[in-house]
Amino acid sequence: MKMIFVIVSVLFALTTPVSAAGLVSPFSGSTPIGEYKADFVKYHYLPSAAADAEPATIDGRIHSRLFKKPDEKSNYEVIKSFENEFKAAGFKVLTLIEDTRQGELKVRDLNTPGKNGMLKRPYAGKGGKTGVGTVAQISTQAQEYLVARKTIDQTDVLIAVFTSRSGGYAIEQIESAAMEQGTVSLNLDAMRNKMASEGRVAIYGIRFDTGSANVRPDSAATLATIVSYLQENPQRYFYVVGHTDDQGKFTSNLSLSKARADAVVKAIIAKLPAAANRLQADGVGPLSPVATNTGTDGRRLNRRVELVSRLK
Repeated sequence: MKMIFVIVSVLFALTTPVSAAGLVSPFSGSTPIGEYKADFVKYHYLPSAAADAEPATIDGRIHSRLFKKPDEKSNYEVIKSFENEFKAAGFKVLTLIEDTRQGELKVRDLNTPGKNGMLKRPYAGKGGKTGVGTVAQISTQAQEYLVARKTIDQTDVLIAVFTSRSGGYAIEQIESAAMEQGTVSLNLDAMRNKMASEGRVAIYGIRFDTGSANVRPDSAATLATIVSYLQENPQRYFYVVGHTDDQGKFTSNLSLSKARADAVVKAIIAKLPAAANRLQADGVGPLSPVATNTGTDGRRLNRRVELVSRLK
């Protein structure tokens, strides 16, 4: 199961903390300043408000957005609005730091080049790149800081909110994930060997949008490897089987695993139409794990698609 971490700087009057697109909504009346995305980062955050709390890290995809709050709203109103809305939406609040010098220094430390490095990020704003000075004000003048967490559609979501004395704030959402393994480990030779020895191969390089069966563009290299293998074996038939971890509702996991298997077959056929009658998609949800579901690493291994040899 992926884990999403979101950091929000100076967020106001949330109406919906997480939208249908999986993004945290900005406070009503806020003005967008900049946006930054990256597929894989090591993200630093404070897991508790304790004075001796050390930063924790999470690896995954980041979507960071900067905003300016309405002038008539206080940072305290913003942070409390987020706290209330997150709780109402079923998030667990892990960290809440309110306007302390110690908190400001801790958040500033999180944003240094050796950690989250906000000043090095190429934020895109309206009409071009967001100014470094604007980013610096938000990243170094934190007033409040909030971290909340919830599992949404097979994805663990962690949201952190920090406000800035400058009136700006940032929302940073992180979907935890292993670095793209499929494009490295799933080469054609490895696939041949696995299929010959075991009759199946687990595929981890096919990526999906959160909680959906939309195959992401960064799955292209892994799909190309599968297509090459199918072209080498034109007389063979295969099952494409979707798997999930065991978090969430069983029926939802079962449906999602089938939908993702269907999507993979569709993507393969788009590249190799002749394979259409040789592929059969299905999903088994959490019924066939390869690791324990009690930890993040095990859940990552359980979320996969497998290519399985079939007789006909």
